[in-house]
Amino acid sequence: MVKVLLKFSLLAALGGCGGGGSDVTPYQQAIDLANAKEAEARLLAVDTPCDQASQCGLVSFTDPAKQCVFPAFKAYSLVSPTAAAAKLASDQQLLLAEHARELSPNPIVPCPAYAIVIPRLACIASKCQTVP
Repeated sequence: MVKVLLKFSLLAALGGCGGGGSDVTPYQQAIDLANAKEAEARLLAVDTPCDQASQCGLVSFTDPAKQCVFPAFKAYSLVSPTAAAAKLASDQQLLLAEHARELSPNPIVPCPAYAIVIPRLACIASKCQTVP
């Protein structure tokens, strides 16, 4: 239910973008909005402070212009003042990227099978980091 409401509110925001006389397509607007939301989430997802790995988390993003979804991850501090906002912005980016892919004028092609490797986290020198 929350995901549906979130998607609805984001799509409403997308509908408000642009304005009359613009040559920008809804697909390009969706890509731009997803990219802007990713930039916001990356700024909010700060990697400090931490004392232990359990205080670290991952936000993820997908490329709205590509059909095959290969997530990118960023480590962030779960105890930072902006942690909740970073997670929300990341979740919104994923929904906006999904919507952009739905609007894509490109023909749907099958994606190769792949396994998503979720990075491990560590707190090193009070900074959340991904480790091999």
